Amino acid sequence: MNTGSHLALAGALALTGLSAQDHEQATHADSASTPQIAFETKGDGWSLRQYQLGCLSHLSYLLVAGKEAAVVDPQRDVDHYLRDAAAQGATVTWVLLTHPHADFVAGHTELAHRTGAKIAISRAANAGFAHQPLGDGDRVQVGTTSFEAWATPGHTPNAMTFLLRVPGAAADPAFALTGDTLFIGSIGRPDLLDVPPAELAAKSFASVQRLKTLPDATLVLPAHGAGSLCGAHLSPETTSTIGAEKATNPYLKIGSQATFVANVISHQPVAPRYFGFNVELNRKGPPLVERAATLPNPLDGAAVRTALADGGWIVDLRDQAAYARSHVEGAINVALRGRLDTWTGIVVPFTAKLLLVGSDDEVREGAFRLRRIGFDTIHGRLAADPDAWRRDGLPVRTSRVVTPKELHAAMQTGTEPMVVDVRSADEFADLRLGDVGNIPVTESERFAAVLAKDAPVLMVCNSAYRSSMAVGLAERLGFRDVASLDGGMDAWLAAGLPVVGRMAKAGASPKSAAATAPAAGDKLALPEPIEPGALAKVLLEQPGSYTVLDLRPQWQFAEWTLPGARNVAADGVLDVLASLPAEQRVVLVDRDGTHAFAVAGAVMARTPERLLRVLLGGAIGYHRTTTFGGTAAMAGGARAPVPASTPVPVPTTPPAPAAKKRSAGC
Repeated sequence: MNTGSHLALAGALALTGLSAQDHEQATHADSASTPQIAFETKGDGWSLRQYQLGCLSHLSYLLVAGKEAAVVDPQRDVDHYLRDAAAQGATVTWVLLTHPHADFVAGHTELAHRTGAKIAISRAANAGFAHQPLGDGDRVQVGTTSFEAWATPGHTPNAMTFLLRVPGAAADPAFALTGDTLFIGSIGRPDLLDVPPAELAAKSFASVQRLKTLPDATLVLPAHGAGSLCGAHLSPETTSTIGAEKATNPYLKIGSQATFVANVISHQPVAPRYFGFNVELNRKGPPLVERAATLPNPLDGAAVRTALADGGWIVDLRDQAAYARSHVEGAINVALRGRLDTWTGIVVPFTAKLLLVGSDDEVREGAFRLRRIGFDTIHGRLAADPDAWRRDGLPVRTSRVVTPKELHAAMQTGTEPMVVDVRSADEFADLRLGDVGNIPVTESERFAAVLAKDAPVLMVCNSAYRSSMAVGLAERLGFRDVASLDGGMDAWLAAGLPVVGRMAKAGASPKSAAATAPAAGDKLALPEPIEPGALAKVLLEQPGSYTVLDLRPQWQFAEWTLPGARNVAADGVLDVLASLPAEQRVVLVDRDGTHAFAVAGAVMARTPERLLRVLLGGAIGYHRTTTFGGTAAMAGGARAPVPASTPVPVPTTPPAPAAKKRSAGC
């Protein structure tokens, strides 16, 4: 492998930790649990729409051509596809699956049942439902458009890429719907099936080489984005081009099959317990969705005790504060506000009886979302009523929530409990609150093997979502005194408290609270976001008014950067600031707008007098805005995703390739 390939992969992997943080937190918005339109384009008699389901990092597609429509890799609840197709006067006649998915239950049998559509999938999938088997080179016609099936094994032996040809496109094919074969900035993992991962990784290498032969202008449309566990370090971008991926995707830069395989089988995130079940369910054909909005049966104390004795699990859907005040002993807090679906699938055995705690609306929503990953049967529910639990004889626990300042004060006197950071090893290495333990919540069984059950323990994550989850997991293992850091690392940084790690200044030891925390009554300064269009306008009209510090690896900076930007490592930002006038405005830029905020927060904790700005969307967002967006984009920035079925302005032709061939270093 050449040096450039080594640097490419190292640069991508260096971002995994804090990228994972931000993608996790991005799912805490209500919009993450409903499909949003992330991309749309139209041409002569056809339209293509991309839907993003944030809580599962899932991307699916609706093609309308005349009176016909096709859906590619649909989520299980399908009303939005049918509604949007009907709004354009079309009926869904085809459903295409790139492969039997592992991380969600697909909606192919549901669409076929409700519309009579044909389902197309690779012949090698040995699907157990009525379908049109596809071989390499086979085509599916939808109105005046067509999909050509390419066999691209690697993520799975039966993976396919669908090449979409449309009238009037500059590129042939105009689009490559790559499923989990090729992601933006990454590729699909090869270790989810009972096949040697190295064997599938070798097939992936061949598939990647084949995809690289497509025109540079062909738009890449994958089945997943950032946060997906079907691969590592995926970009938050939902579209790219073959040319951009060849220039920036680290896996596409590797020329040696052996080196490719070695890298692909390393660095993969944990695979949730439900993945294997979903693959088989999607291959056989998922049962139809029960659309009645009925609630699971309410359970009394005796029924709950019986279920728990039979291996049942209680998932408490409320927020951290409510859970901490009172919860049924042994209940796991997986709140609705985040990746309820994925995290439940990670921490709860898939075959266990599942009981939900929350209001009627919370339980109804939770049951609906859990069906997306195959939890079709919820054993029962408990109202969010601690007094009723006690009357029913259920053991009720209270857990402590410790503020950052309380923990920091205890650390100064050596009286803190055992602090356990439950984030991933990458997140822990990037930024942490001191010399504390690290046991990822995905490895919670290690709590009992490593920690003393009779000693106080305090769990820490980024926002308290995972640490609150870890409290219940530890209680199930017999721990008696488990607390959570209120607000997690986010609140710790906001309080101006010291941090260590790769994102902190190299070699610097944590400073005292007096040196880093704001004085009483001071207003805490936080990094300010700046839109790509606004920054582009300022750099064009007032050059020199901003110092732009590009935090990406040198190889990415060398390929493409913003006008006048300086390349600096995260641990060198403080030194650069010391050399600048106090009044100089500074913008931090990273690859995609993820870890620059964390770097800025850590720096401002040490230099609260210095206001930093962070470029939203990073170099990717700036490149897309200034290259594809034109004057309008420069004035207002990129358009955010909108809910499904909401009309959005769309281009009249497929996106043209950028005139400039250099990449955004993404």
